[in-house]
Amino acid sequence: MSEKIKITVVTGNEKINTKSNMRNRDAVVVTHDPSTTIMSTLLKNDLINGSFCGGRGDCGRCKIQFLEGVTMPTPLERSVMEPEELRCGYRLACLAKPKDDCVIKLALADAAKIEIVSDMIDVTESDDRTSQLNKQTQNHKSDVMKSATEKDLIIAVDLGTTTIAMQLMGMEGGQVIDTYCEMNPQRRYGSDVLSRIKASCEGSREILQRLVIEVLERGVSQFERCLSKRTTASETGIRAMCIAGNTTMEHLFMGYDVSSLGRSPFTPVEIGLQEYRNPAWDFKVWLVPGISTFVGGDIVAGLYALGVLPGGGGAQRVNNISEVQDKNEPQDKSEVQSRAELQNKMQDKNETHATILIDLGTNGEMAITDGTHMIVTATAAGPAFEGGAGAGVIGSDMIACAASLLKQGILDETGLLAEPYFTEGVTVGEPAVRLCNKDIRDLQMAKAAVRAGIEILRRQMGETQIEHIYLAGGFGYYLNVDAAFSIGLLPEHMRGRTTAVGNTSLAGAYMLGRDLWRGKTNQAALERSLSSIVSINLAEWEEFERLYVRYMNFCNE
Repeated sequence: MSEKIKITVVTGNEKINTKSNMRNRDAVVVTHDPSTTIMSTLLKNDLINGSFCGGRGDCGRCKIQFLEGVTMPTPLERSVMEPEELRCGYRLACLAKPKDDCVIKLALADAAKIEIVSDMIDVTESDDRTSQLNKQTQNHKSDVMKSATEKDLIIAVDLGTTTIAMQLMGMEGGQVIDTYCEMNPQRRYGSDVLSRIKASCEGSREILQRLVIEVLERGVSQFERCLSKRTTASETGIRAMCIAGNTTMEHLFMGYDVSSLGRSPFTPVEIGLQEYRNPAWDFKVWLVPGISTFVGGDIVAGLYALGVLPGGGGAQRVNNISEVQDKNEPQDKSEVQSRAELQNKMQDKNETHATILIDLGTNGEMAITDGTHMIVTATAAGPAFEGGAGAGVIGSDMIACAASLLKQGILDETGLLAEPYFTEGVTVGEPAVRLCNKDIRDLQMAKAAVRAGIEILRRQMGETQIEHIYLAGGFGYYLNVDAAFSIGLLPEHMRGRTTAVGNTSLAGAYMLGRDLWRGKTNQAALERSLSSIVSINLAEWEEFERLYVRYMNFCNE
């Protein structure tokens, strides 16, 4: 066992200072195992909120400054930090492993301010679905008044990698009674799913599960307090909860071994409809089923909310299970589909128009449908769309900044900043943040991956014309659509045919949970619907790399 050393953490943070018994209230002394990184010690002592990139060192946001006992910079630190910073003793907490006592100062980059989006498409029952897509439902007092007479209630949950949103809703009318939101506390183990898979495999499985369960328990407690103040009949109560999340988030919630999700062939433990039991809750809890490791329950919920699942799943679904036709023969849902298999599946169709749903975050999940067939995929968008860039700017703002810099001539189509910004970076926004070439490059790579994915889906649907694009989640909600077209994230011909539909994961969780509780759908019906969907792995398609390079530039074509 390594002999412990002492690290003095200099800080002006009053929360941290209260943890110290030192007379000098500007510093905290902690013990450190030299075989581990400084990041691990900061986390154990609650001196930092999270590990951002999960300790890989590629986000550059966990900066510390050595005032005494500076370590030699690692190759990765040299690649993500300026020479002057290194000379001044700046290092990355997730990489630095001091062997002797030292003094450090926290110089962490501010995390991007992320708004938790609970607004969603109107889920009140109506036959006019087209008009509903342009309406949002929020927790207004009028909604509470309308739902005051509802006796059967449901909790819809969007279990996101970054945020967790819960809404208490009327089972009959769909009005929102109360909302509870939190940042996902698992973020302290990394902002992306790979970081959390790694943490789970290294002994934190139960902790990661408990963190999410505690959020849900806090939400349920708030809802129960809300109901206790209502003057309705005593038989009013929560009948069900339905949770929608990506495959990794649902696995972590269920406490599964996630090691198979982090290595080829990326096999999930379970992606069908699941039930969770909490002894403190006397209501049903369902997890929305997924399609593959990379296209999970959050996307299925979105497709259900939009009514585009094969076999009538969702808003335009049939009134009872027996009406779900068996004409959609079960298909192999393997991530790896050969070109011949996919083309044979599509060759007999006559449709010429298609709809695409895109949910952008650390991963970009996409689905295309022509009304009969559906293909889904996911692409690694990297940190740019989730505020993971060194600048700490959320993706929608990064896109707006890039579009503005292009218009001003400060940024060219290849992604290069003009001098003196190329060397010094450029300050944008309010409050001001500094963007450097790495931030721009992160955005380019994310943009190219998504745009290439859209094009491959279109081609594999049979060179069909895209009729409409729906942008889901917080990214789409805040996105400046004109800026997205300006940098080439979305196809130019789709101007005027792109709609932000809010939190479709939350909307779909409500709608599916309600239908399960009512008996309008069940596991067998969902399996028939999802089994007909073709899931492709973009890495297996030669065109992806070529299109990725083609769409790297900030231009539209």
